[in-house]
Amino acid sequence: MKKRINSDKIDLIEVIVNIWNNKLKIAAVTAIFIVLSTSIYLVNKPQLNAKTEILPITIFENNLYSPYNSLLATEPVSDDKNIISQQKLNNINQNYLLDLFLAELQTKKIVIEAIKKYQLIDQSKFNDEGKYLEAVEKYALSLELLRPINDDNSQRSETRLNWIIKIEVDDKDKWEEALSFINYKINKDMQNYLALNFVTNLNNLKLLDQFKLEDLNQKIEFAKNDYDIETSNRLAFLNEQASIARELNIKNNTLEVENFNTSLGGVISNLQTAKPYYMRGYSMIEKEIELIESRTNKDAFTENLLDLEKQRRELLENKSLERIEQLFNSSPIKSNNFKAASIIYKDTKYEAKFSFIKVVLFAAIFGIIFGMFYVSILNEIQQRKKNI
Repeated sequence: MKKRINSDKIDLIEVIVNIWNNKLKIAAVTAIFIVLSTSIYLVNKPQLNAKTEILPITIFENNLYSPYNSLLATEPVSDDKNIISQQKLNNINQNYLLDLFLAELQTKKIVIEAIKKYQLIDQSKFNDEGKYLEAVEKYALSLELLRPINDDNSQRSETRLNWIIKIEVDDKDKWEEALSFINYKINKDMQNYLALNFVTNLNNLKLLDQFKLEDLNQKIEFAKNDYDIETSNRLAFLNEQASIARELNIKNNTLEVENFNTSLGGVISNLQTAKPYYMRGYSMIEKEIELIESRTNKDAFTENLLDLEKQRRELLENKSLERIEQLFNSSPIKSNNFKAASIIYKDTKYEAKFSFIKVVLFAAIFGIIFGMFYVSILNEIQQRKKNI
């Protein structure tokens, strides 16, 4: 029994010697593992993680919009001044353009168009059109937009100064062609959007300007009509008072004065001012009638007319919208070189999910382990045969 137990014990030195003696076999097995893994890797190309940077416009390009932005109102304008507010016209700058670009990219509409155009999903593998479109949409949704992080280098971790497009791809060339198309299409759409949006807002502002002018013209007309009505009523009143004064033979203004004696011997006079208008005398009243009827410049006596005409003049002389339109038309939006942002597709970084070096390394490790196990089993079988 003791012999049996001793024979079942593993002699570590014997195992090591056995492995050393069969090192060529182990090396051969390892080589087979490496060759097989390499072949599989080369035949079935692994997907690549593609990362592409999105750059905003440069500071020099941003400065080209400064003349246009400088004419936009920085504060809301009071309605009392009847000067049109330009707050609905957006400042065009680096951040605004980048936000528009990213918003369009996030809809994935143009991404889907690019996937179809450059056949990033092989349609021949699908018998059903619906399944193909579903696969295209799913692939488009897998596109990630990575926001900038640690752009101040405040932490020791990954740093991204700009937005990054991340997606898994099979074909580098096709993906870069797709990115080029996406970049061109979004910039073109943004150019058309900005131009159309500006024209729409500008026309709305001009229309509001016209409404304000119409309101002012109406107020001026009402003020003149009010003057005519008030003057007619005044003359009727004055003629009536003059007739009463003549009937009472009151030619000149007479003021009644009452005197009161005080205990100290002084005298206090009480001037009666609250009295009928005809007491002023027909001479003065008729003179007032004569002056009113002889007026040649009614506008000078129309209440608030000067202020209203001043507001209308300011509105008519305000050329801000025309100047803004001129500066907008001379901005990059109206040029062939416009861009809201740029996808740097030629500088796309690719990283395999399983690198070739890792495949070879793992194949070598598994090959050595399997080789050692193989020669150990083979040696054990040979020993058992000898003992039989």
